[in-house]
Amino acid sequence: MSLNINQQIFEQIKNSQKILITFKQSFSGDALSSSLAIFLLLKKLNKQADIVCQNFIVPKNFSFLTQTDQIKTGLASLKNFVITLDLTKGKVKNFSYDIKDNALNIYLTPESGNLDEKNIRFKSGTYKYDLIITLDSDSLESLGQAYEQNTDFFYNTPIINIDHSPENEQYGQINLIELTKTSTAEIVFDLIEQYDINLLDQEIATCLLCGMIAKTKSFKTSNVTPRALNIASQLILNGADRDLIIQHLYRTKSINTLKLWGKVLARIKNDPNYKMVWSYLTQKDLIELNMQNPDLSEVIEELIISSPEAEIIILLFENEKHTISGLLYSSKSYDSLFLAKTFNPIGTKTFATFEIKKSDLAEAGKEVIESIKNNIK
Repeated sequence: MSLNINQQIFEQIKNSQKILITFKQSFSGDALSSSLAIFLLLKKLNKQADIVCQNFIVPKNFSFLTQTDQIKTGLASLKNFVITLDLTKGKVKNFSYDIKDNALNIYLTPESGNLDEKNIRFKSGTYKYDLIITLDSDSLESLGQAYEQNTDFFYNTPIINIDHSPENEQYGQINLIELTKTSTAEIVFDLIEQYDINLLDQEIATCLLCGMIAKTKSFKTSNVTPRALNIASQLILNGADRDLIIQHLYRTKSINTLKLWGKVLARIKNDPNYKMVWSYLTQKDLIELNMQNPDLSEVIEELIISSPEAEIIILLFENEKHTISGLLYSSKSYDSLFLAKTFNPIGTKTFATFEIKKSDLAEAGKEVIESIKNNIK
């Protein structure tokens, strides 16, 4: 009898020696929390695993989650280089090495006679990971240099791809993509529940509830289902610390951060025909509030909550280089990178950043809005 997809996932995990867990470089709280939950789960299954996210820096509001210090900032030493010496025609008494002029020299001393170079072979070893699990990552390219510098590894290693995004490119050998779920954390809960609910301890439950709360803006988004609320209650019953999560995600905002949000919300403009809203910040705003380098992704999240009908959200701001920077969020109906293609954006289909070589905020704003509208047509 054939295995269902959940059984296939745990069969792959069972047969693996060392597993790589990874998520996109421009990660969400859901990606981070779900990855930590999988990491903790694998430890309980006595599996060796590493978590990698390119250039990872733990966000302050997620630093309370257990094991964040275990997340590596890039992939390194994926393969060993093996030098093999045939000893059937002579034993080695001892060996040593040194490094001179950027060269590694290995010295072998035979027990007797001479060693023949014909008896030496060279080859690359196997990859140190034999399974990859990606979470909340719609494409391999979204992993950044971790993928770009190791494409052979990703093409030659089985991938379990877990996500809830309709933009997911189904790049895994096993693709667990559930579009009706509120978050990747919800999918991971289902995996654990169907395999062995007894594996769900307080640490895993807290990670999963954190992922769900972060993704749904504390269950305020329109896609929240009765099933999601039921899962949240089960996680709390299993020890998830809801108060700790809420304290770190939503009760750590400074007065100046709230004032910044107020300025953005007060300046919102919209075009209902395009389901688009936009706002802006000046350099003067940031200086007055002593927030020269604020996390403006949080402002975008606030705009998403405040504008439930909007499918395109744009925030423009004056930067220290005297040019205009932009943040663009779009719903599943659009591709942010395509909408902002005129300005050479970077990021993902959902969230992109770009820069305009202009100093006049009003002029830049007009150009951005018109360009995006033209790209929609």
